[in-house]
Amino acid sequence: MALSVAMAVGQKIHAPEWLRQQVETRIEQNLGGMDLSFGEVSVIVNKGWRPRVRLENLNLKDSEGRQIIQLRDVEATIAVLPLLSGQIQPERVQMNGAFITLRRGEDGNLTLAFDNFDRPVNSAPNMAELIEEWDRVFLRPQFASLSSLELNGINLNYEDLRHKRAWTLDGGRIQITLGEDSLRLATGFTLLSGGDTVSAIEANYSSKLGQPDAFFGVSVTDLPAADIALQTPALAWMQVLRAPISGALRGSVDEAGTLGPISATLQIAAGVLQPNEKTKPIPFNGARTYFTFDPLKNELDFNELSVDSAWGSANAEGKAYLDGVEQGQLENLVGQFQFASLSVNPAGLFKDPISLDRVDVDFQMKLNPFRFQVGQMNIKDQDQTLRLSGLLAAKPAGWLLDVDGALDRTTPAHILSYWPPSLAVKPRLWVQKNLMEGEATNADLALRIRPGVEPKLFGNFDFSNAKVKFAKTLPPVVGGRGQASLTGKRFALLAHAGTIVTDHGDTIDATGTSFIIPNITIPKAAPGIARIIGSGSVASFLSLLDRPPLNVMKEANLPVDLAKGQVNVSGTLALPLKDRVTIDDMEFHLTGDVSNVHSSVLVPGVDISAPLLQVSGNQTGLTLSGDGFFGAVPLTASWHQPIGKVRGQRSRLTGEIEVSQRLLQQLETGLPPEMVSGTGKAQLTLELGGKQPTTLSVLSDLQGVRLALPDLNWVKPPNVKGSLDLKATLGKTGVIETISIAGNGLRANGSLTFDESSGLKRARFRTFELGQSVAVPVELIGQGKGNAPQIRILGGVIDLRKLPETSGAGAGVSSGQTSEKMDVKLDRLQVTDSIALTAFTGQFSAKGALSGNFTAQLNGQTSLQGQVLARKSGTGVFLQSDDAGGILRASGIMDQAFGGDFKLSLEPLKGAGFYDGRLKINKTRIRDAPAMAALFNAISVVGLVDQMAGQGILFSEIDGKMRISPNSIRILEGSAVGPSIGLSVDGSVDTERKRLNLRGVVSPIYLLNAIGSVLTRKGEGVIGFNYTLTGPMDRPDVWVNPLSGLAPGFLRNLLRAPSDLPPISPAPAPTKGPSSSPKSSPGGNR
Repeated sequence: MALSVAMAVGQKIHAPEWLRQQVETRIEQNLGGMDLSFGEVSVIVNKGWRPRVRLENLNLKDSEGRQIIQLRDVEATIAVLPLLSGQIQPERVQMNGAFITLRRGEDGNLTLAFDNFDRPVNSAPNMAELIEEWDRVFLRPQFASLSSLELNGINLNYEDLRHKRAWTLDGGRIQITLGEDSLRLATGFTLLSGGDTVSAIEANYSSKLGQPDAFFGVSVTDLPAADIALQTPALAWMQVLRAPISGALRGSVDEAGTLGPISATLQIAAGVLQPNEKTKPIPFNGARTYFTFDPLKNELDFNELSVDSAWGSANAEGKAYLDGVEQGQLENLVGQFQFASLSVNPAGLFKDPISLDRVDVDFQMKLNPFRFQVGQMNIKDQDQTLRLSGLLAAKPAGWLLDVDGALDRTTPAHILSYWPPSLAVKPRLWVQKNLMEGEATNADLALRIRPGVEPKLFGNFDFSNAKVKFAKTLPPVVGGRGQASLTGKRFALLAHAGTIVTDHGDTIDATGTSFIIPNITIPKAAPGIARIIGSGSVASFLSLLDRPPLNVMKEANLPVDLAKGQVNVSGTLALPLKDRVTIDDMEFHLTGDVSNVHSSVLVPGVDISAPLLQVSGNQTGLTLSGDGFFGAVPLTASWHQPIGKVRGQRSRLTGEIEVSQRLLQQLETGLPPEMVSGTGKAQLTLELGGKQPTTLSVLSDLQGVRLALPDLNWVKPPNVKGSLDLKATLGKTGVIETISIAGNGLRANGSLTFDESSGLKRARFRTFELGQSVAVPVELIGQGKGNAPQIRILGGVIDLRKLPETSGAGAGVSSGQTSEKMDVKLDRLQVTDSIALTAFTGQFSAKGALSGNFTAQLNGQTSLQGQVLARKSGTGVFLQSDDAGGILRASGIMDQAFGGDFKLSLEPLKGAGFYDGRLKINKTRIRDAPAMAALFNAISVVGLVDQMAGQGILFSEIDGKMRISPNSIRILEGSAVGPSIGLSVDGSVDTERKRLNLRGVVSPIYLLNAIGSVLTRKGEGVIGFNYTLTGPMDRPDVWVNPLSGLAPGFLRNLLRAPSDLPPISPAPAPTKGPSSSPKSSPGGNR
């Protein structure tokens, strides 16, 4: 038998039926009326004689037959000592295949049941008390030997009626270890969540048997944060996380059953923050926290909280206070945290996260719905404190974010570090590029993000000592002080003070200048508007206009220091916010005034000035207008500089200028003062720049201007209109391309050039007409400043008959500067109606009075020489020729005269074309003169007739005094003597109608007959015949008194009728004349 027992050790022995019945009965005696049933019973005796009983398919029901628990099998090691005394006490119990339900009611109480929840095993307010109930079970006598209890293969269904959630935990185990007076419990489960992640939960519990104080711990692996948050209000704040969590919690219960502090270490894997399905997930890479929960204070003490997320990373510590935990639900959480290092990038708004040195934050968090309210956040960064407050809330449609901030003192660059690049992109980019240097103060900002709406950024700050570039095309404002603001879609920056330093070093006071982006939401090339208010020099503003893309002054080829003066302007400049801005992209308008203007550049050598001008401009051009002075000459003008695509556009100055002697002095024309007097107006146009010389255009009706040519005795009175049309090119050696003057009979068209000293170089008048008296081309050659020009008449016609009459003593003598040299070439110089000098060439001087020598042809036939002599009453003339006959023939006086020397002096009388003349002819012959032939026939001097028909009658000397008018010659006293005959004559010759009315005495054989003629006139002998010649020159009527030949010569003189002509005033001899001029004055003693 001993051998049989030894062989049974370690072997499984199936109990017979009677033994199974015996065991079932003995167990039911300790179950208080419950019904226990099981299948096969087997016994195993281990070494040391420790029997184990194994019950399979155990089923426990209550007295009413309801299922309590069903196990796959139960195996118990029976304690040996009690067994020897007839007591069956389990020492170790191992159960497998249990199905357990743990339910949390809506009141928070826990209820434990096996299989059928209709018959719960136990119920308690919390897990600690629930375990404590089991603690009392193990104090029963039948469990006095029990040292361990194991449950394996547990399937746990955990239901949370308060949150309407249920979890299934599989593969669970529970191990209870009992000491003399202690109990230790360890569990482990796998959570079946239906996803790819498998979560694991382990817990432990230790206490003294019969005592309420205990220690417990829970560890989880990859358990969803939302599941953890539902287990206790202290962790409810985790419900907004969607991430697996691993970690451990440790806690205790004191002898009064009060829950003590709970310490937790949690590792949160990658996941998102997403309170509801509509909120955009905020991803994070992971988080870690060490905290302690004090149930008495409802306080979470975070020793460490570190987060690494798409919104930033942080390491913090702080406390959080929980409200509503007593009622089993977290109503809100109030926290105070300190971040030692913080890197943030909310919603990916920044290209790179913002790194902050220290952050202190006070906040409140509500969960349903999620609402994270920051009451105060102080950010310590670069020795500065940014104060923030705000709200992050989960709305049904998505995130709501409000951020408000304030910063006392910083820099514009630092402000940009808090300004998300994706919010208000245009103003941020503008501030980044154009607000340089300086200090920012009193900065306020606000960010508003609403579901389905574009984020809005509001902000403002003051700046000082700043460098601000208001427009890409302008230099920056330095020393700027002002304010910048962003309100809704509008961004504006205003300079309360500041200075623009131009490229040429000039300064502009830009106080009041601002920049505005009216609509920052326009995606591409949003318009920007610079409202410019400036005060500075003319050069400083022209320097601004000379910058790209305008390049106004470069294109006009004008310097920026075009003028001096003070400018005050205001205007707007609108341009797109893009990298390359062209003139076509810009639109600007400006108005203002310029005071104390002076320019010696617009018109070289002339100071153009104005006390005050108005300025206006836009993208098509710039205009200055007002009253000023051209040198000392009043001027009302407008200067316009075009702006645009066309390169090298010229500027234009138009206006009205005074026409007066001081204008001529200003232009340094060198004209005598008496030539221009009075005051008139002219329309002035100056074309400047464009890499071309300055051009001038002048138009005037000369109303109010008196013009005079003293040498020609011509005047245009001030009340008579005329015309002036002048076009000139100004410069060092200027030129007047065309000048046209007309008025009161004067018409002149020509051009002028000047030398480098602005003196006259040459004036060429293609046409110079004065009524019907002058029609000549004239050239004036400059003789240097202060000297009258040389005059050259290059052809044409002068009619002395029609020249204006002189008036007063010295008429015809200029009182101003006159030319010392005057070269004259005329096609025709008309002296009287019948006398004209052609091919006229002479050289004269008008110094003091007109004088000089000339050569010409009389009426285009006979050459002669002449001399012009200055006389008080006009201009005297001395003529001479070596062909007296030709002169007489050409003048129409006598067509039958040939040869001889001719000399004639003409002294001017009052009236044009009236002269007193003295004629002297030597050695001329008369041939076939009808009047003389008729005379000789009348006195029957046959030989003289024959002689005249042959070689002609020689007159040794012809002498006469006459008065010449435009159409007649009155012979006051005349004589013609020769060897054959002597004649005296007086009367008149009508040169217009070719008729004679002469009388006189003819004395034949004058050589002998002249003896004793002392009592007679020259040309009359002792014997002479009175005669008259009347009628046409070619067929005159001759009458001779034959009886007069019998009267002595003195009786003829007494009987002759006196002349009815006025006496002739003596004429002084010429001061200078040809060498062949008479030795005595032709106009002398009569």
